[in-house]
Amino acid sequence: MSDELSYRRLPSLTSLRFILACPVIWYHVSYVSGIFDGSLHKSLAIVSPFAAGAVSAFFILSGFVVTWVYRPGDRPASFWRRRWWKIVPNHLLAWTATLVLFAVAAKQMPMPSPPGDGTAAAVTNLFLVQDWVPDYHLYSGFNTPAWSISCEVFFYALFPALILVARKIPTQRLRPVWAALAGVIVLIPLVSAAIPGPELYDWLPINERSLWFVYIFPPVRLLEFALGIVTARLIQTSTWPRIRRRYLGIFLFVLFAALPSLPPQYAMGSAAAPALAVMIARTALADIEGRSRRLPRPALILLGESSYALYITHAPLMMAARYLVGPDPDLAPWVGFAWVLGVIAVAIPLSVVVYRYFELPLMRRWSRSRRTPTPPQPQPSSTSAPAPASST
Repeated sequence: MSDELSYRRLPSLTSLRFILACPVIWYHVSYVSGIFDGSLHKSLAIVSPFAAGAVSAFFILSGFVVTWVYRPGDRPASFWRRRWWKIVPNHLLAWTATLVLFAVAAKQMPMPSPPGDGTAAAVTNLFLVQDWVPDYHLYSGFNTPAWSISCEVFFYALFPALILVARKIPTQRLRPVWAALAGVIVLIPLVSAAIPGPELYDWLPINERSLWFVYIFPPVRLLEFALGIVTARLIQTSTWPRIRRRYLGIFLFVLFAALPSLPPQYAMGSAAAPALAVMIARTALADIEGRSRRLPRPALILLGESSYALYITHAPLMMAARYLVGPDPDLAPWVGFAWVLGVIAVAIPLSVVVYRYFELPLMRRWSRSRRTPTPPQPQPSSTSAPAPASST
């Protein structure tokens, strides 16, 4: 195998994006919305580690895909232009929807962790710089899911330099580099646990600054993006080790079983990053070797292509629906779950509409200079991570 592999399409990774988005959307709409209360609400928090793990997987997948489609000689300006038109229009659309919502509601959302709605939250969210301030009302403010876009902007700003470094790593050293990155990622929650800070909520066992460092701070999350880059390079250079599915399953089972005895920072998903990178590599190899059967289906691929639109627009939709219910819904469980499913049932087709008739036309028209011939680009395109499992 060689870099020529990068011309191979990886449709299963596109489908995987939608599958990863599912626990995040479910967690937000069922738990973060505050539509339930009491013991039922607390029990729904069980999805939190899976949603947080999906965030980690999206950062890894982002690094993997931009490395996979990279062509030597691709100028940084061209790369940044494509990323801008992929990310920013949908972000502005969702930001505007959130602005209208807060203007109409004129008060905070009746949610367990209501997003900040002040001027500072709106401005930092608009310019995607909220992650650099260890203030919960800013990094989790306004359209909260945009926190991960703030991380992605940082990743993409550095990618032209990172890919040059990654391609200069000798083939025989790629595995040790991958292992070193994985080790640092697993140790980061221990570092975060030692960071003091003010308490956020009585239901959240992590203080404001510890949460910011382990889950939000872009240089920390850059480690997962870099892990994705190195994973792609290992496959391109035919040095990725074959890891059996059972070992992957055992690792994840042990990790999630051990979470109650670990510092709560480990529930934020980064500890699962090595296993998630293995999962992404296995999925890519299945496409390369023609073994993938279930994931590369047209409907799933379309949903995967629409996953960024789903991620960035579902929060204002959820908040609008929650506002209409009122501050004290007191709904029967079956009514509450019907509400949750109803919001999701609207969010998914809405994301397809946004992707097909807003995101995609703008990308086709503006993401490339008309003076530059379009190189072959495999599926999928990179996207941003879902929203944080603990703060949205």
